Amino acid sequence: MRTRKTTLAGAAIGALGLLGALGAPAAAAPAARNCAINLDTGAWSCAGSEEQALRDVGAQASIVIARTYDGTNYTGTVLAWAQSRQCTSSYDSEWQWADLRSTAAGNMNNRISSVRTYNQCDVKLYDGLNFSGAASTWIDASANLANIGTGWSNRASSIKFS
Repeated sequence: MRTRKTTLAGAAIGALGLLGALGAPAAAAPAARNCAINLDTGAWSCAGSEEQALRDVGAQASIVIARTYDGTNYTGTVLAWAQSRQCTSSYDSEWQWADLRSTAAGNMNNRISSVRTYNQCDVKLYDGLNFSGAASTWIDASANLANIGTGWSNRASSIKFS
């Protein structure tokens, strides 16, 4: 009797191991995060909602000038860029962020896939830190940055706003 129980137990453990080798159910994708940066102060935060992230950085009364996303079609982690006034109509780099490795979303370096702008603003992306390397055109909105110029999806390391 003891041998049979051991054999059955061994078979059950082996079957579980085989199921694991065949592939366990995939883990759920991490939830998108809502993050905000106050361009006037440099403060940043991620929270359960964009409204909370904006409050956390003291930008609740500020103007959101752009949202960048790490997914195409405005999906995934959203990073709301806010400051105290609207952009002007000229392209003069009114605000900028030199290193996307240090953003509220943790590290948006080479991760921005779509962008929307607001309040007369546009963005320009650079593939190097500190606005070095190739630069995109000024962008108002793009659901898929791969379609801009020579392709800007997951390429930006720094960003300017005007």
